[in-house]
Amino acid sequence: MQPDSTGNSKQPNYKPDILCVMPFQFTENGPGVGIGYERRLDKRGVFAFYIPAIITFNVANTNRIYDYNTGNYSTGKTDPMLYAMPGIKLYPTGSDGKIKYATGVSVVIGSGKQSSYLTNLNGLNTTELVQHHFLAGYMWQNSLNVNMDARIYLGAELGLGGTFINKAGGGNENNEFLIHGGLKIGYRF
Repeated sequence: MQPDSTGNSKQPNYKPDILCVMPFQFTENGPGVGIGYERRLDKRGVFAFYIPAIITFNVANTNRIYDYNTGNYSTGKTDPMLYAMPGIKLYPTGSDGKIKYATGVSVVIGSGKQSSYLTNLNGLNTTELVQHHFLAGYMWQNSLNVNMDARIYLGAELGLGGTFINKAGGGNENNEFLIHGGLKIGYRF
């Protein structure tokens, strides 16, 4: 805090918008990266609109598969998924200040690819099936936010939820557990 002209400490002027990069993110699909935007909706910053956009890659699907018919190995796919998670954040004590906690609910929309491997009856041949994967659901988000100064912002978040739509290749799949977390570095303007 900087002293004002009377010698009293005053709060920095925190701007209402935050644009952030997310160098480390993860979801149920795997690790990834993202960007995000947050806008304070009231004067104290108790409520904010937040929308992250994240791309993740399923690194569990990168195993090498041996095809007994051809004698060749193929590498599994990374199955990229693109997520958008618009939502409302609640800062119980307002968003201005050094360290702040926020919680809120987000709608989750994800679109990408899903690979699966089919083996014939003799177990000798494996065929890769790549399908379009679409999901929609909800997530409860929690975040810890550190305002380094009036402009620079650091954050960590974790969210849990579930799907109400989960389709692969046009067919319905079982509802899926959703998880999201990561680190963010932002700039207030």
